[in-house]
Amino acid sequence: MKKPISVFALLITAAVILSSFYSEPAAPRLYPELQKYFASLNIKENDKAHIQSLESIKSSVFSSSLENADWNVVFYCSENSFRSQASQVFLQTLSFANRHKNVKAHSAGKSATVVDARLIGYLSAIGYKVESKERKGGTAYEVRFSDQADPIFLYSKEASDKSLPAADVTSIIVCDSQKESECKDFQTTSLHFDLPFEKVTEADNTQKTEKVLKSIATEMAYITNKK
Repeated sequence: MKKPISVFALLITAAVILSSFYSEPAAPRLYPELQKYFASLNIKENDKAHIQSLESIKSSVFSSSLENADWNVVFYCSENSFRSQASQVFLQTLSFANRHKNVKAHSAGKSATVVDARLIGYLSAIGYKVESKERKGGTAYEVRFSDQADPIFLYSKEASDKSLPAADVTSIIVCDSQKESECKDFQTTSLHFDLPFEKVTEADNTQKTEKVLKSIATEMAYITNKK
């Protein structure tokens, strides 16, 4: 006489059958030019002096994936015109691409000026879709990296700007307080990490500008990389 099949065995069989029909959802898609750009970066080429901060920030990014709450990161710089804006764009883009859906990137400065035109030109050149917008008499930029995601809205702002999150914030200072007097004694929303990138001045050539932006993109790729 045959023994009856146990309920447990039936459940296992059903699970196997159902799993055979399951496929991993398609990865979020960046614009093709951006996919090519980020794929070209070597995430091992980050600044070795940054590694401790990078690892701590990376842990925060991955922890956010386990919680059903936004993880806000604010990049601070002296004028919120170049390095902090670039960090915001690259972190938000790569968080989307690597499924860190709770990450919300922002940027601010000790003072507010305008978003550097060289940054906008670089973003457009590597594949972002950028459109200028009027904002309170000044210029802001709508930056798109995928048709599946909301655009990033860039404009220069002070650290006191009310649009910035006041809670659940990780603060990152991207100017160099050791070399830039205007970057010292920065008051941030929370205890901060130092992730200084070289300052780009009006006298600097395109080669230096692109080098700094590529280094920022590389470190944001390291932070969000799941491998």
